[in-house]
Amino acid sequence: MSGEKPTYKELEEKIAELESQLNYFSRDRVNRQAKNSVFLDLFSRPEYYLQIYKELFPNDSEITLDDLQLVTIKNVLAIHPYNDLGILARDKLIVLVEAQSEWSVNVIFRLPEYYFDEMNYYIHIHHLDLHSKTKIEMPDVEAFIIYSGTDKVEKKTLSLKEEFFGGKEGKPDFTARVICGDYKGGIIEEYIGFCRVFDEQRKLYPVDQSFGIAETVRICKERGYLVNYLDEHFAEVEKIMLLAYEPRYVREAQERSSNIYAAIRACKMMGADNARIRKYISEEYEITPTYAQNYIDTVEEDERKKSSAK
Repeated sequence: MSGEKPTYKELEEKIAELESQLNYFSRDRVNRQAKNSVFLDLFSRPEYYLQIYKELFPNDSEITLDDLQLVTIKNVLAIHPYNDLGILARDKLIVLVEAQSEWSVNVIFRLPEYYFDEMNYYIHIHHLDLHSKTKIEMPDVEAFIIYSGTDKVEKKTLSLKEEFFGGKEGKPDFTARVICGDYKGGIIEEYIGFCRVFDEQRKLYPVDQSFGIAETVRICKERGYLVNYLDEHFAEVEKIMLLAYEPRYVREAQERSSNIYAAIRACKMMGADNARIRKYISEEYEITPTYAQNYIDTVEEDERKKSSAK
C-alpha cells in the first residue's frame, strides 16, 4: 500500500525484479560480484547470520530470526567486491562486520563509510527528514572486524581517533572490536579456521585448483569447520573458491613451477638419483615428497617425448 514504509525484504525483491526486467545483471554475475567471498555467502544465509549475531551478543538471549534483517543491500549492485556484512536488529541496532584476510589498521577508515551508506539507506526507506527541526531517531551501531590471517594482532579494539589522530579531543572517531585467531567457539572460529586452511592449500597447490579445493573441504570437515555449510552448498562454495585463485597467484605458481622444473633438470645433469632429487625439492620448495615426485615424473615424461621425437 502507498504510504507504508517498505521493508528491506520488499526492496530486495523489487531490485531483483528490476534486474530481471533490464536483463543487465545475470544471477551468475551477481553471485560473482556480490558474493565472491565465502564470508558473504555464508553469513547472508539467515541461519548463519542469526548464529553470528548470537555469538557477538551472547546476552541477547531472546533474539530470533524475525528480529533480524540483512541490510547489506548495496552489495547486490556492487561493481567491486565487498566483504562487509550489515545486520539490522529490531530496527534499533546496526551490526557491521568486516572480514579481513590481511591485517591493516586502514580498515577503520572503511567501516564509517559502510555505516553512513547503511544510515543513508535507512533514512531513505523510513522517509526521515534531515532538514526538520525535530530530531530523528537512528539505530545504534556496533562494528566488528574478523581477521582470519596468521599475523599476530594485539589490538582488541581499533579506534579511528587513536590510530590516526593521536587520540586528540574533538577529532572524529569510530571504533570496532577485533576478532582474530585466538577467538574460540562457534561459527566465527569455524570461519577463521576455514580461511586459514584454504589459504594453506591455495599456497600448496596454486595451479591444481580442483585438488586444492578438495583438500580444503576434506581438512575442514575433519576439523569440524563449516561442515553443514560445505555439505549443503558445496557447488556454490566451489565456484567462489575457484574465483579466489587470482591471476597473480597463478602467475606466481607458474614461475615457481618453472623454477622447480629447472632445479630438477640441474640435479639430473649432476647425476643425482630421484630419491635425492625428491628430498631436495621437497625441502627447498616446502612441498610434500609425493608432490615433488609428480614434478620429477613430469620432467622425465617431457624428456621421453623429446627423445622419441628425434
